[in-house]
Amino acid sequence: MSAPAFAALATAVVAGWLALYRLPFDDPARRRRTALWLAGRTGLRPETAFAVFGTAVYLVLGTAALAALLAATPLALRPLFAAPSPGMLLALLLAVFGTSSANILCVSLLYRADPRVDVPGEIARIQWIASILALPRQARWIVPALAALFEEVLFRGVVLLGLGALGAGPLAALLFSSCLFAAGQVALVSTRVQAYVLGTSSLTLGVVGGLLTTATGVLLPALVLHMSFAGFYTNLSAASAPGARTAPGRLSL
Repeated sequence: MSAPAFAALATAVVAGWLALYRLPFDDPARRRRTALWLAGRTGLRPETAFAVFGTAVYLVLGTAALAALLAATPLALRPLFAAPSPGMLLALLLAVFGTSSANILCVSLLYRADPRVDVPGEIARIQWIASILALPRQARWIVPALAALFEEVLFRGVVLLGLGALGAGPLAALLFSSCLFAAGQVALVSTRVQAYVLGTSSLTLGVVGGLLTTATGVLLPALVLHMSFAGFYTNLSAASAPGARTAPGRLSL
């Protein structure tokens, strides 16, 4: 398979994965019916049952997408999880600071454009984040980390390195994988503020994680970067949102 054909396949597979994942979230009546049906069969609270269901759907569909793309490349997953050289620890530390600084700058520009915007509240209202906040506190770190692991394997591992293995140049592979990742994150939100914050942060994370992966040939540095950011910012947004300190996270049914 050529690199352009693989890029087209990756776009179609990711679009299908996220479109199917969004189906239970798009319609409030459908969310309510699904949550109540799951609660009746699991004994869990409706919001918790729906959160578990949403996580399972994301991971199952992601596994299918990963398998489909991996089959189209000459890559093997095991070498991607080899340990990086000790010198990459410094690069990872710089990447954490650089990604944090870029995200802070992007949010600061948003506040400068509209000082009244409620960024933590907007992020906490994203349906998949609201779903995570319905889970027990420990799971609010575990679930974002699991999602980040999956996304790194797919976008930085299979898509980025797969394009390179099929003959694409490093810059083209980096830009495509980063833009596809950011577009996928934006596809899961519903307002312009959410799209801006997740779009800019995902693009930054994709570029920095892609540079780490390209430089080392392994996924662990980008995995550590993404998993730490996913857990930290999900919980930080929840803690900063109005009412978050006095009530457990709830799914908007």
